[in-house]
Amino acid sequence: MSEWFFTSDLHGQSDFYEQALALAVERRPRALVIGGDLGPHEGGDGGVRRQRLFLEGFLVEFARRLREAAPETELLLMPGNDDWGANVDVFERHDGEWWRSLHDRVVLVDGVLVAGLSFVPITPFGMKDWERWEDGEPESPLRLAGYRSEEGRSFEFAFDPEQRTPTIAGALADLAECSDPAKTLYVFHSPARDTRCDVTMTRHHVGSRAIRAFVERHQPPLVLSGHIHESPRVTGHWRDTIGRTVVVNPGQFGHPKLAGVWFDPARPAETLRHTTHGG
Repeated sequence: MSEWFFTSDLHGQSDFYEQALALAVERRPRALVIGGDLGPHEGGDGGVRRQRLFLEGFLVEFARRLREAAPETELLLMPGNDDWGANVDVFERHDGEWWRSLHDRVVLVDGVLVAGLSFVPITPFGMKDWERWEDGEPESPLRLAGYRSEEGRSFEFAFDPEQRTPTIAGALADLAECSDPAKTLYVFHSPARDTRCDVTMTRHHVGSRAIRAFVERHQPPLVLSGHIHESPRVTGHWRDTIGRTVVVNPGQFGHPKLAGVWFDPARPAETLRHTTHGG
């Protein structure tokens, strides 16, 4: 049995990273997968710079300690919508050295294909680097204006409802060309729409309809996501199914213990176990 561990939405909280490291040292998973929102939340130019310091300092040191303590564990990670896009070069610079970057690519671990995508539907929040239109069809996001980032700074940005491109659906179509989706494990920062994994505190479904359509069409064995921290608390469930596909959002909300899931990638449906929730 090859055991993997997935978690998401650590948001720069050192205690969660320390728990992830301790679990890796104790259980020696073949892969530790972090599905986005790695750095501390902070807006403005100062937030862009401080996230870079976090990634170059804390995250690299975390990866070094993981390598030293559990050298058999592969660290797979990608940014989420709360990670400034101006710092994506940090992920790329250390890719293959301290971790393997998942966004918009497929990697191979012991014969297991793993693909990732950081994009999320347009949110009510201000950081817009990783947000995209869904599929080119009409939609009415709550907030079109906010900020994007480049070269260490943030700048004002607004989506144009008359120009609904590029799309999450387009990025998914491109990603599907890189491997057989039916044989690939997917890490999407956004959960699929209309599941038990995408429900907000106000009980609205806010996952991606493009991701749901992709899953319905291709039926990958497992889809791991995060983004909607409170969904497991609201619905009472951290997993669901779309056809034959198991979809998971471990959450990360209201509990001091790290939320994540253990699983065997060869038998995900039968082996998934949550760190804090039953069922």
